[in-house]
Amino acid sequence: MKQDLKYGNLTNCDDIEALFSHACDEQEDIEFTLFENLTLEGGSYPGLTFRNCRFVGCKLSGCSLERAAFINCLLELSDLSNMQMQKGTLQRSRVADCKLLGIALSESFLLDAVFDRCVARYANLSGSKLRHTRFSDCDFTSGSISGCALSTTTFSRCLLTRAELFKTACSGMDFSDSELSGISISGTELRGAKVNLEQAAMLGQLLAGVIVQDDLPQQ
Repeated sequence: MKQDLKYGNLTNCDDIEALFSHACDEQEDIEFTLFENLTLEGGSYPGLTFRNCRFVGCKLSGCSLERAAFINCLLELSDLSNMQMQKGTLQRSRVADCKLLGIALSESFLLDAVFDRCVARYANLSGSKLRHTRFSDCDFTSGSISGCALSTTTFSRCLLTRAELFKTACSGMDFSDSELSGISISGTELRGAKVNLEQAAMLGQLLAGVIVQDDLPQQ
């Protein structure tokens, strides 16, 4: 997963609502901009493209950013809860220490994306395509990862409690250090995936085709 986040000299944004509105009206990309400790709750700003931007300590909960694209961006320590970002794009971007409660990322495209230590309970990624994407120490409790196409995607030390993985093929993925209790699957999604002994006992009849790993990887 390539991560080459270079920002150069960033311009501070003082009025996030005005900038988003202008970019929507003029169909302009937002580039090399620092968004720090800004709040924008609600509002619809479809089709925005962010390039080489950094969001720190921002609150964008409840905003509609349908079809938005974040390219070579960093989002950290921010609250994106209940954001509507269907059919969005995250490319060569990192999301760290963020609240993503109920975020809608359905039918989105994630390429070379990294999620670290995010709380994404009830997040919806259904129908999305994920390539070279990594999730580490994230909480996806009761989230939906159904109908997704995963390629070179990893979940490490993640909570997938009561998450939905219907029609998402997970062959080759290692879930042995993640929490899978109450996971919703039809029975074939985990075929070819790795689980630990405790998970194997929990999965029971859904175990067909799953690779049981005796020992957890060394931390």
